Amino acid sequence: MKKLYYIFVLAVFLTTSINYGLTIDNPQYRVDKLIPDEKSPNIIHPGDDVDLWFKITNNNYNNNVKNIRITITPHYPFEIKQVNSIKGTYTISHLNPGESDTAYFKLHIHENAPSGYYRIDVNVSYDEVEHENGEDITRHYEWSKIYHLPIYGIANFEIYTKNITLTPGKTDTMDILLKNKGTGIAKYLTVNLKGTKNVNILGATTFYLKSVKPGENNKISAKIYATTKADDGIYPIIATIYWIGEDGGLYNSTIPINIRVCKKIYNNSVFIYLNSYKYKPDGSEIDIGVANRGSTSVKHCVLKISGITELNNNYIKYIGDLSEDDYDIVSYNVYGRLNETLPVKVDLTYFDNYHNKYHISKTFNITFKEYAGVKSNINYYYILIIGLLILAILYYIHKKRKKKEDIEKYEE
Repeated sequence: MKKLYYIFVLAVFLTTSINYGLTIDNPQYRVDKLIPDEKSPNIIHPGDDVDLWFKITNNNYNNNVKNIRITITPHYPFEIKQVNSIKGTYTISHLNPGESDTAYFKLHIHENAPSGYYRIDVNVSYDEVEHENGEDITRHYEWSKIYHLPIYGIANFEIYTKNITLTPGKTDTMDILLKNKGTGIAKYLTVNLKGTKNVNILGATTFYLKSVKPGENNKISAKIYATTKADDGIYPIIATIYWIGEDGGLYNSTIPINIRVCKKIYNNSVFIYLNSYKYKPDGSEIDIGVANRGSTSVKHCVLKISGITELNNNYIKYIGDLSEDDYDIVSYNVYGRLNETLPVKVDLTYFDNYHNKYHISKTFNITFKEYAGVKSNINYYYILIIGLLILAILYYIHKKRKKKEDIEKYEE
């Protein structure tokens, strides 16, 4: 029993002696960033390059140490970068009693590393020169230590929405799927939505989501409204996200959500009407009117009539574009018998700004009658001619009577 005790005491003594000869301090590190006013150089994030160093001290005040090799073996997510002659190994030729040196390394952190404490193995080997009985005796020592460095993941958000097309003057519901695509937890997360002049938010604009873990989705809904003055185009809704990271830092991200506004052509926007018609024995006239009563233009309007004979064979006529509150009148020369009623069908095709095709039709029952204005003019002409004839006869009688009176005066 006593032998075992002495062996244990000897082992502890030897171990203490070995560690006492050369010591290594806990690792020091600094994130290698180019930001001059970096406030948190000791907070490591995925994707960072990290300067790592260890202080090596010869604590044996009697003996020198030489051939010192410090080798690090990092695990995921660390990657050793070449800064020494041997990658991952720092060498010191010798250290006098009480003398120190610093072993430098550089690590790269994998971009997709989640938050956590990650292991680094450090192996130290050296030779210690002891003086015994006037002679130098070299003894070789080698030992390892394990350290863990903290990595703080960073939350990174993406926003997904369905494609929304708003009509001016209308309201729609926008569902927003917020997904944490990063490697860290976002704490105390807040989302603020802000619209523009003609497309804005109805109701709540700020949403509190507490914490969002990596890969986690959160859904929020908001009412959006497009004013009647909104023209066709793309309008952004600005989503600003605020949160606190696992490292205690304040973060924010601004993501625009593009909303499409498209003016709609309603069924009653385009109006077809019979402007006038006139009977003529040699060819009657029909005037068809087309009016745009909507809030957006209609494109490439084409008018076609059927159910009647067009004397010039021009059944189809191109009108073109009609802007808001614009109209056009198209004339046709047709054949129609007096007092005959014909159902004249009018078809109109047109397009909106996105080349969607529309079609409307209307039928007019037209009865061709003799134009009353023509009769009135004819009667007027007859009266005028008769009046002129009467005036001519009266003038002739007056002249004849005057001539007779002049002859009688002459004879007297």
